[in-house]
Amino acid sequence: MSATIYTDSDADQTALDGRVVAVLGHGNQGAAQAANLRDSGIEMIVGNRDDEYLAPARDAGFAVFSIAEAARRADVALLLIPDEVQPSVFAEQIAPGLTSGNTLVVASGYNVAFGLLDVPAGVDVVMVAPRMIGAAVRTRYERRVGYPCFVSAERDATGDALRTALAVAKGIGGTQAGAVASSAREEAALDLFSEQAIWPAIMSVFQTAYQVLHAEGFSDEAILNELYLSGEPAEIFARVARSGLLGQLGLHSQTSQYGQLRGLGRLDPSELARRFTGVLRDDILSGDFAREWSAADPERRLAELRAHAEQHPLAAAERALLAEQP
Repeated sequence: MSATIYTDSDADQTALDGRVVAVLGHGNQGAAQAANLRDSGIEMIVGNRDDEYLAPARDAGFAVFSIAEAARRADVALLLIPDEVQPSVFAEQIAPGLTSGNTLVVASGYNVAFGLLDVPAGVDVVMVAPRMIGAAVRTRYERRVGYPCFVSAERDATGDALRTALAVAKGIGGTQAGAVASSAREEAALDLFSEQAIWPAIMSVFQTAYQVLHAEGFSDEAILNELYLSGEPAEIFARVARSGLLGQLGLHSQTSQYGQLRGLGRLDPSELARRFTGVLRDDILSGDFAREWSAADPERRLAELRAHAEQHPLAAAERALLAEQP
């Protein structure tokens, strides 16, 4: 199934003419998107609480207000604070300032997809979600190099929601390489799936590999450098992004290619498929994870999970090797 791809020619920045655009949260994404929008000629203000991001926003020359005041002044409000605090901050400080005809822009579909934001009637809700860290959103904009971006119109109260979304996407550089028509549900599900299925599987592979190799008498230094401390996997993933998963195989020796493809053919993916399907359907799409995370004490629960993970022998070996590095 293919999706519509929007490019610069599909986006009309006049959709933002005469409208005040506010970035709410001048963190990693907020700082990058605010700078890009301003450089694209869009009237910008910033809303931020009194924290470590406040001074950099002022130093960058933005008119900075409290989050509540910026939301009240804005016609288009970009919600760029962390997912876990969005529902309470939105209800208490942002929603009261939004009026009919305004646009709420989210960069993560999570809280929209799971119904955790009570957006006032008459307000458009759109998603402009860069698939790139904030620093790269800025540097790629400056170099005029595109990056992947998801866009959607989640609520079209005015009839111009998608037009506004594409204008914002173009303003931050998100249509230069093509913005993918998506949805908050799709963006959130894919993001959560990567976090809860793919990366845990990768971490488990490394942990298990360490245990097997360590039991056979190989040194920690050799094992961990072979697995990832050398940085080789990062180089491989960079090549995958340019050449594809199989395309990058040509950069390896024939012995390596033969071993990788032979091993791939011997794996039984059925158990992994069952695990991944369960995560997607039972944890993510069902809303169970969102309900659990909303009810949790984030700092305490994260500390518990991290403490448990740190008990694995791989973690101890990794700490020892990293401590020896210059």
